[in-house]
Amino acid sequence: MRERIRSAYHTLFGASARAFGTLSVVLLVVLAVVPARDHLREWLHYQNEYLNLIRNRSDGLSLARRFQGGVQQIWLPELGVVDRCATCHIALKEASLAGVGPQPFLPHPPIPHSLTEFGCVMCHRGQGAATTVEEAHRSTLAWEQPILPARYIESSCGECHERPLTGTPQLGAGRAMLARYGCVHCHKLTSPESRTVAGTDDPPPLKHIAAKTTREWIFAWIKNPQAYAATATMPNFQLSDDDARDISAFLIGQSTPYTTEAIKVPPVPATDDAAALQQGSSTYGESFCASCHAMQNAAGLLVGGDLGPELTRIGSKVRPEWLAEWIRDPKTYDPDTRMPHFRFEAKDIGLIMGFLESKTDSDFLANVHLSAATPSQITHGKQLVVERGCAVCHDINGVAHQENFAPDLTAVGSLPLSKIIFLPGMPHTLPDYIAAKIRKPRSFGNALKMPQFTLSDAQVDALVTALLAQTSRGKTLPPALRIPAPEPSTYQPAGRAGQLMNDLRCFSCHTINGRGGDMAPDLSWEGTSVQRSWLVKFLKAPNTLRPALIRRMPKFNLSDEEANVLADYILTVYQTPAFDRDQIGASKFTSGDAAHGKDLYYGKYACNSCHILDPNKDKGYIGPTLTQVGLRLNAAWIFRWLKNAQALRPGSLELNWNMNDDDARAITAFLMQPKAPPQQGASK
Repeated sequence: MRERIRSAYHTLFGASARAFGTLSVVLLVVLAVVPARDHLREWLHYQNEYLNLIRNRSDGLSLARRFQGGVQQIWLPELGVVDRCATCHIALKEASLAGVGPQPFLPHPPIPHSLTEFGCVMCHRGQGAATTVEEAHRSTLAWEQPILPARYIESSCGECHERPLTGTPQLGAGRAMLARYGCVHCHKLTSPESRTVAGTDDPPPLKHIAAKTTREWIFAWIKNPQAYAATATMPNFQLSDDDARDISAFLIGQSTPYTTEAIKVPPVPATDDAAALQQGSSTYGESFCASCHAMQNAAGLLVGGDLGPELTRIGSKVRPEWLAEWIRDPKTYDPDTRMPHFRFEAKDIGLIMGFLESKTDSDFLANVHLSAATPSQITHGKQLVVERGCAVCHDINGVAHQENFAPDLTAVGSLPLSKIIFLPGMPHTLPDYIAAKIRKPRSFGNALKMPQFTLSDAQVDALVTALLAQTSRGKTLPPALRIPAPEPSTYQPAGRAGQLMNDLRCFSCHTINGRGGDMAPDLSWEGTSVQRSWLVKFLKAPNTLRPALIRRMPKFNLSDEEANVLADYILTVYQTPAFDRDQIGASKFTSGDAAHGKDLYYGKYACNSCHILDPNKDKGYIGPTLTQVGLRLNAAWIFRWLKNAQALRPGSLELNWNMNDDDARAITAFLMQPKAPPQQGASK
């Protein structure tokens, strides 16, 4: 073998002439490889395919003129982005090729951003500097950032936009779930503006839990919250019987009385008194408790709102004394509760108690038999409460509130794959890892503390989308690209009216000056829109304004003095600066104006398609009823609303008709005319 090598070397390099010739041939081969390799580039193959695709098209010449060969690059230095995706995705801006060819020759769907200014990787991620499909789209040894799966594409919008967007429902749902399901109690999560995300689940305090329920119920609840209420947001901690026994022992042991007064339970109808139970059901319904609380009906369907806890089995949970005091005035037990003070009379409290206490489930506690707790069980229960992080959500006597209980999720969307331990068989991508952690946390180790949530696939996808939006890039974006959420409002109404509004928990449903809920209309300009006489009557006995809505404003049983205080405050304080509510007087309208307005109402604008004005003829159930609108709203408000409803209440379903002043004035005159009160049957 050595002789052969020596002979070959002598043949090729034995003399200077032969050596020069050999090296010349090698150099020529190397020089030939470089252009040949370029000719075989993957991106060049796609560009040639594109030219073949457009060659025989009628607009082929125009497409060919706009075609630019070679490597195409977008450089965004302020974002640290190098984007060469357009090298293969040649037809991104060619709308005429929609649906014509396969990828990468399809145009990009319409978006509100410039492809040139933002590039592709800002939204789709992946390796923008790569020029091969493998390196650009997938995670390789040299590149870690794979392309984002299409179902999570909304997460990229969240890097810039903190404000909710109508075009990103999955991102919005995921962010809402992070707050509603208490994820942000354990995990710190801050926005790019360094604003800490707060929970919206309102976990109850446990300092006085023994007055509310029994140890047996606590045991069954913490074993499996969803067995009691399918809508429960508290997860399953997968506790053993012994651990649940000890935690329940500690929680009952740490409980202290929440009131020093002896609670007198109102007379409660017997559970076999059908008439009394029916009356209690009516009182419950007339108070519109179902606007906030859900309950299973006879068909097993869950009916009602989700602002408060489900009440399907409430009779198996609470003590009668606690229930009586809670219905009388909830803030006695929980000063921060979102439930209003209804001012019920003792008779009504008793009727509602009877109805709620009939909602029981004997199976839920059937197999729970606990002996008296021992000191060691109570001590162990406290240890478990600390280890499981119960005080992260709940106020508990003797246990300090726990901070930073779980990993920070502020930049989880940029978590390097090299730091992740994937399960066997799991795709090595960040979305798959996050989804697996949400679906079954303990699959990564039985010693992990994260509990088990009961979530649908759609909910998991929404959470993954929201978490993928939490990236390090989002923290470093230029201020010009960041769309922050509005600063949380700290508005607080003043005086006697402010005390009443807090007592009635108006902010649980209504937004006023940027603070509050979104279940009911914004009241920031209510004083400009309504008339005082109507407002006083409505506060004392709310009626149905929007037939299509299930949720209704409860009857708070206000006194005349309280209703007048609230009405005066609303009419004085909550006014728009855009116009004067008294600038258009109903007395200035003529019968001719009203007649013309009627023709426009039923003809040109077909307002009766959405609104009920004549209960005997109109079938519109989308918008509020307008039967007595002339007694409810001011003429100036109606006029401005017809001109541009979105300017008064952004997000309103009312269309922008671009109505001229004459038409708006005529319809206003028609609506301000006194109308005959609706018949009793139609009202119901």
